[in-house]
Amino acid sequence: MNVTSLLQFESMKYVGAQTQASAINHHVAQALRVFIEEFYQRMAPAFIVILSCRRPSPMNFYRTIMQLLYESVDTMIIQLVLVEFAQPGQRRRIGGPRTHNLLLVDSLDALLDIEMHTYSAQSDGSEYYFIFLQQRDAQIPQDMQGVFAYCWRHQLLNCNVMTQSSGGQVVLHTYFPYQPDRCNDSIPRRINQFLGPSWQHGDYFPSKMSNLHGCPLVVLARNTLPFFQVQQQGKEKVELRGLEGRLLQELSRLMNFSIRLEDHSTSTEEQLLLELVGLLIFPISPQTQTQTQPPIANPFQKQEGRAHLAIGYVRKHIQYSRNLTPVFPHYSNRMVGCLLLNAHNLTSLEMWSFPFQALAWLCLLASFLSISGLFLFASWLCFGLIVRAMYSALLFLILRHHIHERLPESLRDLNQGGYSAVMTRSTWQDLREVPGLLGVLGLRSVVVTTGPEEVLQQLDRSVDSLTGLHPRIVGLLSQDTLLHLTQRGHRAGAYHIVTECILEQQLAIYLQKHSHLVIQLDHLVMSIRAVGLLHHWAGQLASERYFRSRFLLREKLIRLPDLWAVCLLASALYLCALIVFICEIVAARRGGNP
Repeated sequence: MNVTSLLQFESMKYVGAQTQASAINHHVAQALRVFIEEFYQRMAPAFIVILSCRRPSPMNFYRTIMQLLYESVDTMIIQLVLVEFAQPGQRRRIGGPRTHNLLLVDSLDALLDIEMHTYSAQSDGSEYYFIFLQQRDAQIPQDMQGVFAYCWRHQLLNCNVMTQSSGGQVVLHTYFPYQPDRCNDSIPRRINQFLGPSWQHGDYFPSKMSNLHGCPLVVLARNTLPFFQVQQQGKEKVELRGLEGRLLQELSRLMNFSIRLEDHSTSTEEQLLLELVGLLIFPISPQTQTQTQPPIANPFQKQEGRAHLAIGYVRKHIQYSRNLTPVFPHYSNRMVGCLLLNAHNLTSLEMWSFPFQALAWLCLLASFLSISGLFLFASWLCFGLIVRAMYSALLFLILRHHIHERLPESLRDLNQGGYSAVMTRSTWQDLREVPGLLGVLGLRSVVVTTGPEEVLQQLDRSVDSLTGLHPRIVGLLSQDTLLHLTQRGHRAGAYHIVTECILEQQLAIYLQKHSHLVIQLDHLVMSIRAVGLLHHWAGQLASERYFRSRFLLREKLIRLPDLWAVCLLASALYLCALIVFICEIVAARRGGNP
């Protein structure tokens, strides 16, 4: 509020205003002053004071309280908002963040006039509401119950109500939604009292999410190995497996809540989040993104039946930020390219030229074609046995082991090699969202599959269909998924991972927008990730050491296709020998019969 508005506020006249004893006013003002100095001024440089009254009587009281606060507090940077009663279509909204709020109201209706849930609906943080309700003693319990019901409906967790009785007693109430015997509870509970110089307790906003007392949370989950899997254990008991399954179990143990699963294994990531949002629509249209004022909903609109969180290989995307709240990312998922090593093994012809480099073959050819017979005899006498022994040993090693050609190690190698890609539909959508990534890859064609298992099957089928050639096909999938499928299929050493990462994605748990769970879950997920539990679980599900081991592919049987080059070279040499023999016979006959 500017100076002119502040002076106008100070000079307002109220008809039918009532006052009370000056000592009580000082007592109430001192209670607010202590709270402001001990909490708001320590947490933030400024806060907002909102004054809303339906009756003219309490306005003079709050005016007196504000004057006492001005006199007692040396430094107090505030934003003062005066809310006047008006029809819903005529209400004026005042923008700006409202994280720390001091609300001075005279009834539940006056609190609803503020519409504070509309200011926090698009926020992912947690706000603080210290509400001073100046009401008749007989009306206080009913209004207080309505205030806490309103706060819980809109997930305003840090919501306190201070009241002053007719005798001058100042007490502080709040609500605890999770109780040992009740869940989703909004019954007022007394937590503090002002005793004169100070409050009875210094904890003005006690923790409400550290213990949920076994209350159930509805979890939308989809089976996506190796991240999340639900395995039935009997009729009612289920076991959560996978990286995120263990994380959910650990969060359940730390926060003491029960899990009520809703299986969405057949749903895509977008469908899963649509279910979490409820009636809101994805993807967000550009017209919706430009709106600055969220729609005003019924303040007591029920939200029962909606899920609390979604999990199961859900990537953090910015387009979901308007309607959903992500928890701190718990795992970094690397999207990599993989090649089937058998598809790049040396062909039979390449095996015979592989033992020596080009320079060695040129030297051998030069010595063989030398004009001087003495030089030819000397070179083959000195080096022939050594070269032949080396060549035979290397050739036997190549025939008995899996020796492959040089494999690509970067995106540029894939681009220059003219590779085609096999990937799932979700991976294809993720690549399209990154500008220029498909251009860097330079993929010749793209094959879209339904799941990661089919990606590896496509790689296997490409080898069977192109016998004797090197198929330029790369599979794009999560590295953890590749390691898990390799270990489950007992195919150690069967694949090669391109060293350069294609895309790095952050996995996160998604909550309803402005969820009351986000602060506690953020803290626990960061703690679990900091101690390395997630990487430990990931190592138990799939071992990179097993993936790179070659004990299952130490040796291979020499088959006839491996020797077809021998037959080709032998036939060529025999043909040359036959031609030389015929030439010698013809030359001899011509020399004998001139």
